[in-house]
Amino acid sequence: MADRSTERCGAVRDWMTKQPATVAPDSSIGAALARMRRAEVRHLLVMDADRLVGIVSHRDWRRTDAGETPGGWEGQPVTRIMTEDPVTVAPETPVTAAARVLLEQKIGCLPVRDGEAIVGIFTTSDALEALLSALE
Repeated sequence: MADRSTERCGAVRDWMTKQPATVAPDSSIGAALARMRRAEVRHLLVMDADRLVGIVSHRDWRRTDAGETPGGWEGQPVTRIMTEDPVTVAPETPVTAAARVLLEQKIGCLPVRDGEAIVGIFTTSDALEALLSALE
């Protein structure tokens, strides 16, 4: 029998962004910020070749701007501010379960992992869109 939450809202695969914005671990914080602005996103997956090594968010960047990172932060590597080993979900995860993880972990996105491959990113905006769609 199918999970009722999956029936109503669907699975993460139905709502995720399939080609998330990425950055290399040796990219500078300034370059990562520029990438976020160009892509109009608030999260970048930090990828070492095909391996997810971290995630950097707009919140991480705001901490650098608030003076929590020593001066000259723009040239420092993104690894200095990224979150290592981020929480991930599988594509078949029900939207409601993924939304609960976002809420409980107080995070803004979840990389979507199919085995070892990163296949997308699921954000709080995706969760809200899916949940509102189920209610309308």
